[in-house]
Amino acid sequence: MSSYCEVDIHLDPDQFEDYPNGIRIHDIEVIFTDDPELPSWRAVAPVICAIDARRAREVAFELLMAAETAEQWETVR
Repeated sequence: MSSYCEVDIHLDPDQFEDYPNGIRIHDIEVIFTDDPELPSWRAVAPVICAIDARRAREVAFELLMAAETAEQWETVR
């Protein structure tokens, strides 16, 4: 299993797509990287995922729910 331990977000205000119907889609880049202390030859290659705002909200919600559950489990034990 890979051990990505850093997550960065990149949002470029100039990178968007305009559609003929007037909708503008702006992708959010989510970048997962390995431990920055590791030498490059041992580090796992970065993974970049582009998602739109709607999907970013869905991911954020799922992460918040998982964090809430994890905190509940920590206090029970």
